[in-house]
Amino acid sequence: MTETVGIHRIRKTLIIHRIVQTVLIALLLYMALHFQQSFQAKHGNLRPFYNSLVATLLIQVALFFPIRKYTCKEAHRELGAAAKGTLSIDEQKQLRTQRLFADFIKASIFIFFVVFILIAPPAGFVLSTTFFCCIGTVLSYLQNFNFAVRRQIKC
Repeated sequence: MTETVGIHRIRKTLIIHRIVQTVLIALLLYMALHFQQSFQAKHGNLRPFYNSLVATLLIQVALFFPIRKYTCKEAHRELGAAAKGTLSIDEQKQLRTQRLFADFIKASIFIFFVVFILIAPPAGFVLSTTFFCCIGTVLSYLQNFNFAVRRQIKC
């Protein structure tokens, strides 16, 4: 079966997502080591670092299902547009509006994390938790989107 141009584009996007995930995991590990050393030097113990990891885990668990629901809708929309091939002008306008709104939401969340990280006290509990949550949220989005697309392609 031949793939449409849209499906081929989505497959390339999934490859890019995998590369970005690998880079983000490396950044997460590097920053975890950095924060660990910083807490050890500043506080003499690692309790605030471990508390930061636990808080991040709890926040990520709370964010998982909303992110999953959002990415499933996004994957369904993208695959629906890719499978149709040619779209009418009204469908293109609706798809463009939905994509712009989705991009606005993603940009807003990213800007929130960037601003929050910039105003957080240096090498503190809030900074490390916010940074870990930011990277974890992006990773969770990419993983869920990839999973949703692959699941819908197989069906």
